[in-house]
Amino acid sequence: MKVRDLILTILAAGIALACAACATQQTADPDYSKANFDRADAGVHLIRGTFEQGRGLDGNTVVLDAKGGLIVFDTGRHAAHTQKILDYAKRRGLPIIAILNSHWHLDHISGNPALLDAFPKAAVYSSDAALAEALGGFLAKGAENNRKQIAEGKLDPGQLEDAKSDLAAVEAGARLHPIVPLEETQTLTIAGRTVDAHFAKGASAGDIWLYDPKAKLVLAGDLITLPAPFLDTACPIAWRQGLDEILAQPFETVVPGHGRVMTRADVTIYRDAFSALVACARGTAEATICADAWATSVAPLQDGAETDGRAARGYARYYVESVLRPGATPADCPE
Repeated sequence: MKVRDLILTILAAGIALACAACATQQTADPDYSKANFDRADAGVHLIRGTFEQGRGLDGNTVVLDAKGGLIVFDTGRHAAHTQKILDYAKRRGLPIIAILNSHWHLDHISGNPALLDAFPKAAVYSSDAALAEALGGFLAKGAENNRKQIAEGKLDPGQLEDAKSDLAAVEAGARLHPIVPLEETQTLTIAGRTVDAHFAKGASAGDIWLYDPKAKLVLAGDLITLPAPFLDTACPIAWRQGLDEILAQPFETVVPGHGRVMTRADVTIYRDAFSALVACARGTAEATICADAWATSVAPLQDGAETDGRAARGYARYYVESVLRPGATPADCPE
């Protein structure tokens, strides 16, 4: 999402005020660091997404062991991220037999064609209806904007690379469609591994998040993102409902769409901060106050870099001013 990806270059200065009515500081459970997360006993391997200023993001990828192969949850945006997935499969000496996409945002789905080139028999699972809608609307507009910016020749090398790769992903849209459409919550058994695939309409019109009972693990997709919720195509009420549904599962660990691995206590902090941000945006407080309250509340969930707080404020302020406050949400999103 181009506006979201480049917002890091226009971070708000923020203010040193916390909105007590919007959010409160809490203490996170410090069980997990920013390092990759591996559970060999449960067949789980995390490949962290990147977060580089001025560049497009890569979402987190999780690889699950199954009988005779690997299940990949989200495939990233950049070729370097997708190559990490392929390298992991090579090290394991196992084929990728299934790809599950949490939603159609390019930082979670652009790696599909490269994985399918390497493993053409892999079955792809995602919301086909949401992807088709996006290819005819949001992604089509983004592709046209990328063509224009490429032609103007004013992008720096990193931005140009992102524009070209995003455009290529959209133009390969036919290869992004799933073999197995997921349009409702259901239990899946893929090569002997059983997961509960939950359907939501929070970050997009077709979010898939997983609960894996073997690992007591939730793969949340963009229903949980840091440094802030990415609200470009979101329905805030449905998003909050999705967070409540996640917390209803007997999980021990959550891998978000962006950010470090979380515990139940962390997810509770995130849900409460999300609710407070939406409530603050619907009030009369300055956007900077809402953004500062968000950044303060989620500080325990960040990796700890100094830029995390600035990014959290910049994103949150942008979304308050440009999405939440104007009510620029999908037409079918309940208020």
